[in-house]
Amino acid sequence: MRMQDRVLGRAFVAVAWAVFVGAAAVAMAAGLRVLLGLVLPTDLSFTAMLPAVVVAALAGGLGAGLVAAVLGGIVAQWAFVAPYFQLTVPTFKDVGNLVAYAILSVLVLWATGLYERARRRAEANAAAAARLVSVVTNSVDAIVGFDRNGMVEDWNTGAERLFGYAADEIVGRPASILFEDDEGRSGTRKLLAREPARFTTRGIAKDARRVEIAVTTGPVHLADGTWIGVAAIARDIGPEVAADRALREANRRNLALLSEGHQRMRDMLQMVCGLVQACGRAAESDPARGPIVALEQRIATVMRIHDQLHRAAEHGTVEIGATLRQLIGDMVGLAGRPVDMEIVGTSEVRLASDVALAVIFAVTELVTNALTHAGGQRPTVRVRCSREEGGLVVVVADDGQGLPAGFELGRARGLGLRLAESVVGRLGGTLRQLPQDAGAAFEIRVPVGA
Repeated sequence: MRMQDRVLGRAFVAVAWAVFVGAAAVAMAAGLRVLLGLVLPTDLSFTAMLPAVVVAALAGGLGAGLVAAVLGGIVAQWAFVAPYFQLTVPTFKDVGNLVAYAILSVLVLWATGLYERARRRAEANAAAAARLVSVVTNSVDAIVGFDRNGMVEDWNTGAERLFGYAADEIVGRPASILFEDDEGRSGTRKLLAREPARFTTRGIAKDARRVEIAVTTGPVHLADGTWIGVAAIARDIGPEVAADRALREANRRNLALLSEGHQRMRDMLQMVCGLVQACGRAAESDPARGPIVALEQRIATVMRIHDQLHRAAEHGTVEIGATLRQLIGDMVGLAGRPVDMEIVGTSEVRLASDVALAVIFAVTELVTNALTHAGGQRPTVRVRCSREEGGLVVVVADDGQGLPAGFELGRARGLGLRLAESVVGRLGGTLRQLPQDAGAAFEIRVPVGA
């Protein structure tokens, strides 16, 4: 109801305004007609009301003009046609005057409507042009207009701030002075392209200061399609370029530090491996030498994992499937026996480097056990890596002789299984034995966010 009341109120105000404007215009026209009749003999009874129609239409709109036309006809018939001040049946002559007046009123209203629409359109165009000029003039970015010969024609305050030239100093001069000598022709050629273009270049300011700029250009055409020049927007990207260079330099230093750290870690592992080898050679019996040899093999495995992670790491993460394929392939090559190895990655899983190191170490321990205890002339070892229920799942299975009767993972005496279970547990994951008709199978499940 409130909306309806507001609409009715606005309509009432509009009608009242139209009636007021129309009546005022007719009253002024009638007064002028009386004054004119006192000076000159005239018979402009209805024609004298036409100015009232024009004034009312311009001041109050077509509605007010229509009111003025109707009221003007009534007043002219009543006050200026004999018998005066009486509304009688019009004569044939008066009917003709009324018809002519009505036709002229319609024409006047039509012409006034055309004029009003043209005026509003011109005002809208002028306002749009003023806004555009304000945007161009006051833009923070440099906005420059060039003619078809590459001469500067328009120059805003943003361009003055960027390059240091005032408008009267640069207008009429070639665009090539805004670029360094070795880039001037190339930059000008891109600048004057007849198709929209984007490029970065290095400009030179009035004080010889080098300016890194990003330029966006667009062709300027007349209404008939004639190409007359180019409008360009230039933006100072010096801070962005400096930040990018600093970032690249920081990345270079970080990579150098990472490589140095990797090399130091590898040197330390080699030293430890050498010490273990020396201990192995000093052992006096095979039972004493066995654990030392196993430890040496695990240190060598950690070295290979570390090398592979160093090569495969990208932004601190490792794609676990591809890395496992490479490392396990190397292990099979060193096994010294024919083995059928199947490595399947059902989906890409990226892990942080420290998590990947632990997972890969556990998987290599399980693969080592499979290669050692699978038996047979040519055993088959399968490794499957996938993402399931928000975690990483790795299954290592073989078709060998299987696990001994009564085997329990928690009571396993083998060093490999105990190491694998330990590192997986530190990640919040689990290592469990899977039931299988032939051979042995183990599953590693680690949260991806570990």
